[in-house]
Amino acid sequence: MSMTVIDEIWNVIMASMGPYHEMPESTFLVLAIALGLSLITNAANRFLVDVEKMKSVTKEVNAWRKELDKAKKANDKQLTAKLMKKQQAMMKLQSKMSWARMKISLLFLAPFWIMWTILGGFFGEAIVALSPFTFPWLMGEKLPLFSWYIVCSFAAGLPLSRILGINPED
Repeated sequence: MSMTVIDEIWNVIMASMGPYHEMPESTFLVLAIALGLSLITNAANRFLVDVEKMKSVTKEVNAWRKELDKAKKANDKQLTAKLMKKQQAMMKLQSKMSWARMKISLLFLAPFWIMWTILGGFFGEAIVALSPFTFPWLMGEKLPLFSWYIVCSFAAGLPLSRILGINPED
């Protein structure tokens, strides 16, 4: 494709987003995008990862860690040594399940990158949301695109993962 075609596509996308450049439309647009992307990635995890096995592995690893911590606190060297022999197997189990979820993340890497390129080009450093309280690590009360997306993503991600039953701690 020549640069003029890419420029034309870019201009059409930017023009179509024009009404969303000001608050509160920008606030709701980013919220909707965060909800949509969170729903898509959580649904993909639900249907492409063996959720029951993931929960079983998480439960097994957590029980092993709890027992190991208990043995260390009780200074039971024999039990600690016995449990440490299982460490490599536990790490392997955990790694296998992490890789299954990581594959889903890699699947969505390109679409996320394209979305961020478009949104970043459209909003730049413009303020897209105002917070009623200060987020010191997110630039205070005036939130640009990235900061507001992070807030929305966390606010949407955990409830959706619980609704879809993919939270391994449940």
